[in-house]
Amino acid sequence: MIRAAMLVMLLVAGCAPDITDTDFFREHPIETDPEDTSVELGVLEDGPLAIRLTASDSLRIGINTISAEVKVGQAPVLQADVTLSPQWIAAGRTIVSPLDAGELEITDTPGRFVGAPLFVQPQDEKGVWQLQITYAASGESGEAVLPVQIKPSLWVQYTGEYYVSWILPVRPETGLDEIELGLHRLTDEGFIPLEDATLDLYPWMDMGAGQGHSTPYEAPVHMREGRYRGSVNFIMSGGWDMTVFIQRSGMPRDTIDFKGFVVY
Repeated sequence: MIRAAMLVMLLVAGCAPDITDTDFFREHPIETDPEDTSVELGVLEDGPLAIRLTASDSLRIGINTISAEVKVGQAPVLQADVTLSPQWIAAGRTIVSPLDAGELEITDTPGRFVGAPLFVQPQDEKGVWQLQITYAASGESGEAVLPVQIKPSLWVQYTGEYYVSWILPVRPETGLDEIELGLHRLTDEGFIPLEDATLDLYPWMDMGAGQGHSTPYEAPVHMREGRYRGSVNFIMSGGWDMTVFIQRSGMPRDTIDFKGFVVY
């Protein structure tokens, strides 16, 4: 049985102003070494088992990298099943993330597991976020709920009917990147995947003074459950925009923009 309450999220503040402290830089969750996390989300204790959840940055709408450090006393647990399900609570109903629960994967660090849950907030609704945690490790198993604070970001866009989520890459880098987008509609039953769309892209780097350029890409195609996958060859680091065109049979084309993200 769970005997300890969740800890409150603690944020680490920087001391000196630099670009990494700006919202522009921090719009995208940054994929870091799992050993180097900056935000503690909470600790779950069940008998001798302790699960410490951390994030590589403050949590934001879209994909977030979350780590779980699983121990019994001071000894790391080498085998564990931990899943995280983002849930939006509003007006007496619970809306589960479009990607549902995400199982954390084992890393090279003993006792450390990492995953990337997706947070999609319904448009124009007031509510609160929580993480539903399911775990089984070292003879203990159960569920817990962790309230979390989620900041706005550019990584989920709303067309007026569809939610378009940037899933991959978590951290865009120069060279050939696999790109994955999620396409969902919100109904009374929750998020449902849209599997019949044709997507196209227009990546653009603004060089200033009305100048700029695109870059080679392959348009995402549907893979499964509303997830579309393609590729983009980012030929330069810096600030980029990505326009996504969404066409469904018999319907007007929709357009959204992921505007002003950083390619490293």
